[in-house]
Amino acid sequence: MPDRCRPRPVELSSGRDRQVRGIVDAIADPAGPRAVLILGTGGTGLSTVLKQVCQEFGEDRTWFVAARPRQPHSALGNVLNNFRALRPTERSDRPGTVLAIDDAQWVDAGTIRRLTSMVRASDDTGLRCVCTVRVDVPAAAQPHLVSELVDQRLVDVVWLRPLDDTGLAAMIGERSGAEPTAELVRHVGRLTRNRPKAVGIAIDALTAADGIRVVDLRTHLVRPDAVPTLRPQHRLLQELRGLGATTWSVAKAAAVLNPLADAMPELVAEATGLSHTEVTEALHVLRANGVVRQARDGGRWIFRLPLVQRILIGQTGPYERRRLAEVAVTAVWAGRALCTDPDYLADQQACAGRMLDEQRVKAELLAHARASTCRTSGSGPHFGGGAAGPSGSRSGSGANAGVWLRVAAELSSDEAERVRILWEAARVFAAQGRTAEGLATVESLLNDVSTQPGCTSLLIDIHLARISMLRATGNQAALNWLTRGETWPWAPDPLVQAVTRAGASYALGQWQRVRELLDGIPRHQAPSGGHGDQAGLRDYPARRAEVLGSLAALWQGDPDRFTEHLSGPDQRGFPYTAALLTLGELTAAERTLTRSGGRPEQLALADQAVLAARRGEFTLALKLTRRCLAPGAMPSSDASRVGMMQTAALILLARGQLRRASELVDRGHGSGRTPLLHLLAVPQARAAMALGEHRRAAHILDQAVTYAAHGDTVAGTDEVWFASAQLATATGDRDRLDMCLREAETVASKLGTHRAITHSLLVRAAVDPHSGPAALKTARALGQPFELAMAIEHLVRVGAADPQLLREAYGLLGPLGALLVRARMRTLMREHDVAVPDRQAVVEENERLLAVLVAQGFGNQQISALLSVSRRSIESRLTRLFSRSGYRSRLELAMAMLRDRPEPPLTVNACAEPSLTASGSAAPFSPGG
Repeated sequence: MPDRCRPRPVELSSGRDRQVRGIVDAIADPAGPRAVLILGTGGTGLSTVLKQVCQEFGEDRTWFVAARPRQPHSALGNVLNNFRALRPTERSDRPGTVLAIDDAQWVDAGTIRRLTSMVRASDDTGLRCVCTVRVDVPAAAQPHLVSELVDQRLVDVVWLRPLDDTGLAAMIGERSGAEPTAELVRHVGRLTRNRPKAVGIAIDALTAADGIRVVDLRTHLVRPDAVPTLRPQHRLLQELRGLGATTWSVAKAAAVLNPLADAMPELVAEATGLSHTEVTEALHVLRANGVVRQARDGGRWIFRLPLVQRILIGQTGPYERRRLAEVAVTAVWAGRALCTDPDYLADQQACAGRMLDEQRVKAELLAHARASTCRTSGSGPHFGGGAAGPSGSRSGSGANAGVWLRVAAELSSDEAERVRILWEAARVFAAQGRTAEGLATVESLLNDVSTQPGCTSLLIDIHLARISMLRATGNQAALNWLTRGETWPWAPDPLVQAVTRAGASYALGQWQRVRELLDGIPRHQAPSGGHGDQAGLRDYPARRAEVLGSLAALWQGDPDRFTEHLSGPDQRGFPYTAALLTLGELTAAERTLTRSGGRPEQLALADQAVLAARRGEFTLALKLTRRCLAPGAMPSSDASRVGMMQTAALILLARGQLRRASELVDRGHGSGRTPLLHLLAVPQARAAMALGEHRRAAHILDQAVTYAAHGDTVAGTDEVWFASAQLATATGDRDRLDMCLREAETVASKLGTHRAITHSLLVRAAVDPHSGPAALKTARALGQPFELAMAIEHLVRVGAADPQLLREAYGLLGPLGALLVRARMRTLMREHDVAVPDRQAVVEENERLLAVLVAQGFGNQQISALLSVSRRSIESRLTRLFSRSGYRSRLELAMAMLRDRPEPPLTVNACAEPSLTASGSAAPFSPGG
């Protein structure tokens, strides 16, 4: 653009609404510009902004015209003729008329001269003009229009830029109805180049393709590989089809073959049967309409928006798609085309399948799938509590590895090889969280493998994988059917049947049934001086049975077999580490993981979340919990999942997020009958106790004890009895306290874990304060900062510890962001004349916590109970908060908290976490949901 045509900047703030306001103000200003040109590329919201400007002025003051490439002057020419035909008196009746021209780049030169003349005479006519101009299409009138209207500085130019990441996230959230994850924002940004119009289309297309899903008040990217889908009547598809049948065919073929760069036009001609000239002409038509552009050297054709390319791929028919894939692979193999993306070649090979050299396709798909899975995970997925690798991660290289393996299996003529490849595919699908595809694959495998001799070990693995996937999909009926074993559609094998039925019983928490089913299987004895794997495949069923049996016994309060394996050379690594984490045995879990050669990142996501929580890494724990609960995550064992939900709910409760903690507990109850579900009663009862609802808390805890007894479960009940003892102390119920002491000591004697012993000693300290030092010593030995802080608080409340220890506990809670617990502890410190450090930080924490509680809808009386202060004090604090923040009501404050999620003071490292669950309200402990 010549210097004299450089746009004079308009003083507009960032944000489309402010831009619209700035344009409106500029046009309405008598001393302002006579016209405004809004420049931008297609999809940046040019038409939307223009329509908003028209709405601001109203229908009676605006004349709207949309120029079209094949009708460059007729509509606008008629408007100009009509306006010129108005008599001066009629014009004076229409002051400040605004002529809005959309897509003005299509206007012909003659009409532009007429328009320019009218703009120059706007002082007499009262006309103001607003035009949108696309700068990414080769319209001949575009530079002429800009040059004519900018002359003599009568025009302001506004550039519409693509959205920044914040604006993109906001638009996705508005379109999908929930806050998007960072992964989704990045994905949509890559598809749309951050252009507003394209963002709306992308969200609609991804929703139709089941590529995104709203869970826990957040929009998640479920399938990055999903091909965006639009209904046939969508305007974008109609416009593309309207370019002609030849152009439509070329557009689809170019979308599939575009990664082959310079070879694309030739290959499109080969695949469609068109001449090279016809293909080139069609590409130029697509260029003229802003669909593609050509590299500056005149070579490669590039789609302006990857979204349009992906949508066009989805419009190809089955045979058409396979034919294009065949042409692409054949050209690469022959050296006529280069492909820099190995995943693209694998996708085309999988699509073409038997249309190509089957043996070569199979070999290359196998090699690429295995290389991809090695790059994206440190180890393969395991079932029954094994390592998960980077669960839920499917973006990038290897996203379709499971599909590649499945196609390779179909191309294999060797039945044994086909089974091995399908099993690989099932494991990859499971690791990627594609449970439905994994389930279909393992069920196909069962029909093949059950008739083959010598496949006992593989059959057991396949059955256990199927059980894990059935549980993940919520198919409890199928699990019940397996547990009963009434019919068996596969070839009978007593050993396989016993282990499979035991696995299904374990998934349902039927511990005694597991032990009964496995009693007939000889116990596996690890050879001295080596790992159990060295015993060979003949011991494999016994080893799997031993893991299930020892864990079932542990949950029942019989840890002998479990402890035997922990101290011996035959380590079970991941499932035993997961069990220890659920029981709160951090030191033993870390030691077991290290001795088995594992790393924390190899654990299932649920176990990683619990590990982070036990270590005091609360923010990381919540992040991992969100990832685990999001669609597409690899399923974790139910015991681990419940343990994760319990620790996450306790974290949210400590941070003052009672509603979200309650919603998370409700989600756990909605999973049906789940092992260790009584653990969720602890955060639920503690929330009720904090609100002063002691009868409700007692009901929740009593139901939890009944639920655990019904399931013959001992593990985790020590936490329930400790919470019940704290309730008894708060209400002065000595009978309940004595009962809690008896039961807690019984559980500790059965389990023998450090945490169960700590809980029993803490309960005893409430009866006999002389037990305080012993309880404090065992609490320190756990190595868990939050547990230690809570133990100190309890011991001080029952008079079994020096109140000066509260300073230590208060300091431990700071890095955890435990706003609510710290506030309650400050009250306790003042009651015992213990100085609270850093007064300014206290003020900031109080305001932050108060805002968090108000945003959740708590009234003054409830907040007073939560903070253990008077209602008048709460009213005074709220007055100061509203005065300082400028908000006039609780609703305004709640909306601001929901919209902005302001960060807390850095002194406490506490942050308002996004919701982990869908909305819901607290409910009594109810295992059935």
